[in-house]
Amino acid sequence: MAVTDEPGAELDAVLRSEATSRLIIEIAAAASAELDLDQILHEALDRLRGVIRLTGGSIALVSDDDLVIRAAIGPFADEAVGQTLHRGPSRSWSVVETLEPYRSGDLFRDGNRVRGKAASTAVRSWLGVPIVRHGIGIGLVEVDSTEIDAFSAADEALLASVVGVLAGHVELAAHHDEQTRANALREAFIGVISHELRTPITTIYGLSRVLRQRGEDLDPDIRRQSILDIEGESDRLYRLVEDLLVLSRAEGGRVDFEPEPINLGRLVQRIVDAEAERRPDRRFEVRQPPGLALVEAEPTYVEQVIRNLLTNATKYSSVPDPIEVVIEVVEGDVEAEVGVLGAGAAGRSEAVVRVLDRGIGIDEDASVHAFELFFRTKAATRIASGAGIGLFVCRQLIEAMGGRTWLVPRDGGGTEAGFGLPHADAGEDGGSG
Repeated sequence: MAVTDEPGAELDAVLRSEATSRLIIEIAAAASAELDLDQILHEALDRLRGVIRLTGGSIALVSDDDLVIRAAIGPFADEAVGQTLHRGPSRSWSVVETLEPYRSGDLFRDGNRVRGKAASTAVRSWLGVPIVRHGIGIGLVEVDSTEIDAFSAADEALLASVVGVLAGHVELAAHHDEQTRANALREAFIGVISHELRTPITTIYGLSRVLRQRGEDLDPDIRRQSILDIEGESDRLYRLVEDLLVLSRAEGGRVDFEPEPINLGRLVQRIVDAEAERRPDRRFEVRQPPGLALVEAEPTYVEQVIRNLLTNATKYSSVPDPIEVVIEVVEGDVEAEVGVLGAGAAGRSEAVVRVLDRGIGIDEDASVHAFELFFRTKAATRIASGAGIGLFVCRQLIEAMGGRTWLVPRDGGGTEAGFGLPHADAGEDGGSG
């Protein structure tokens, strides 16, 4: 430990060392007594307040190709918890993959920033340390401050000590967490099979028997409506099976795709036209700028996502309000993003698709959980049946293609559901759709 000539420096170092020892013992004890992973992580962060001069902090764990923030403290915690950072060029992934800490005394000076509406303009200092188990980065602990040069080499060493204590407990709790989730998934899947699949199958089977036995004697309008009902339930069944296939691949970590440059505007228009033909009672409007650049994506995945979003919009809104589909170009930020709150490479240009309705809407709290598997709001449950897997599937597919998704309240009422996909490399020609 370095010794300075400043009065009281030696005493401060001794007191800090004692506080650090107590901190590590407390964290180890808390982790040993509690298997709930998020609680372990939050307790660890909360205890850091006493020995590091921080404004806030978070802990993210690797989940397939994402860093997922599992716990956070401080004034920016609400906008941090649950955020995901897809594997790619970012300071956080660099810390995890290189197993090397990173410390910045002034993010603005370094040309970096954290993600989050409030945090991006307030956080100045940032310190990240990898969580390592058996030589592999399994996560990241970061602390931040609104002050410049808030963290020292001693803080970095302290954080590394805490992470060393946490790593084993995190692995054990994560395994327990995965087992619990797997059990819940199996139970929910059985529920989907027993209800969501049975309902359209029962309708198709029943109406088919009626048409076979009494088809010639039925009133033409009743016969036509029965055929439409069979077609509608068949389409519902087809979409549900497609979602379940993606769900099974996602759980196995195998959402692969063959990227190709596609004309997003043309593809979206074709899908909307097909939906409008299927739902003549609803009005759809598409707006897009001329000369959209191509995006790098899998057409069948994009189609599945758009169909899911349009289905939700029609399910939770009413006639005569139109459903709007807006395509826009969003230019990337000139500054790089850093930390578990950051995502993507600097300067990325993307095409954005927004599906807008004037339906039941969603509040800010629920929107944070909208893409979680089996999540449904009480209002949605009252209005229509559903499995709660559609939006989860949308996120899995879009993020597999390097994009991002969101579901937020719409100004004036209703919901905005959307996604962004990176543009293809300049010079690509043609494209599907």
